[in-house]
Amino acid sequence: MNRHASLQIGANIKAEFIDIRASAHQHIRPSADVDHARRLIDQHVPARIVARAEVLRDSLLNYLMEDALESLSSATVGDRNQFYALDIRARMEETFRIERQSLHYSIDPRQRDGLAAASATVITGGMIAGLVLTGMLSRVAVGMATVGVAVAAYKGVHRARTSAARKSLQADLSRYLDQSEARVAVWLDDVRLSFEQAFDEYASTLKPASGVLDGGGS
Repeated sequence: MNRHASLQIGANIKAEFIDIRASAHQHIRPSADVDHARRLIDQHVPARIVARAEVLRDSLLNYLMEDALESLSSATVGDRNQFYALDIRARMEETFRIERQSLHYSIDPRQRDGLAAASATVITGGMIAGLVLTGMLSRVAVGMATVGVAVAAYKGVHRARTSAARKSLQADLSRYLDQSEARVAVWLDDVRLSFEQAFDEYASTLKPASGVLDGGGS
């Protein structure tokens, strides 16, 4: 089977993911709330990748049909009609469906460092409460004050680490998009191989005189 048109799919994949990356990273503007940005990414990016992957599959099948018909240019009308009757394209569309894949996030530095600060405050407060000798009431008061300070420490560090959380989200998103592009490329290569195998099986039934088996390898 000839492979002229189908070689274009690599450029199509790159172009699609340039567009997907630009759209995805718009969710993480400097002024955007990190939690809200994460929700938008979860809602839109995986679904967009699946939708564009299906468009790429359709483009690849168009290319493969073009290559197949070029290979059949010297075949008889009956042989070409027999090829159409196989409806290989429809079989590929039915067989190859790509699954939506969720993002996996790194530990949020706001929560990690905020909890560390709060824990340190609680430990310190506990040590102070242990030294209080004026009765249970004073210990309770120290404990309540410690909880308040711990909450304040957590919130303060949480706010302070917003920039780090945004950078971590950007890195997680970039890694996800890189992995998704590679996954889509492998998936489309499976589509190509399956189509070509089906075509080769059909071509092997033709007489050599048709020219299909001579002309332009895979």
